[in-house]
Amino acid sequence: MPKIIQHPVPDCVKPYFRAAGIKIKKYATATAFENDLKKFLARNHVLHLGTCRGRAPRVTPLEYRLNGLAFFVLSEGGGKFANLKENKRISFGIAEPYDSQADFFSNKGVQAWGTAAVYSLRNEPAKFRTALAMMNEAKGCRKIEIKNLLPQFHYRIIKITPDKIKYGNPREGVFQVTWVKK
Repeated sequence: MPKIIQHPVPDCVKPYFRAAGIKIKKYATATAFENDLKKFLARNHVLHLGTCRGRAPRVTPLEYRLNGLAFFVLSEGGGKFANLKENKRISFGIAEPYDSQADFFSNKGVQAWGTAAVYSLRNEPAKFRTALAMMNEAKGCRKIEIKNLLPQFHYRIIKITPDKIKYGNPREGVFQVTWVKK
């Protein structure tokens, strides 16, 4: 059962929120928070995946599909796979553009930590097909079919299972809320 941690707004910041007309939400349940989080995730589609091998971190922007709070990425290659072979622990970020000079409180984004599983079309076709079906179940997702994938590429799906997600979106009333999978 997931839990949420709501960090209190520091007293020195509260007057600025009031002056900007921002009312910070208090979530009664993890499910209520997840609903707001999923709205943010649904209107975005690119995450920046952080992987690491040895002491060499790598960040890759990737398009994702969401199924519940599981993230799916279809990719044909790159150094991230060598990193994931050695270390399945990942982090990622998702942010929307904003102009802090126009509206300081319009920043919104997610920072997350979790584990990745990689399914290869060549080496694990059944697991790949299952993950592809989960990607295609994502709301608003154009259907991706195996017959449309070019045979010369080594396609893999990365399934990301978050353990912890931190979300902030002050303009919409979300101040530093952390979701933790138990």
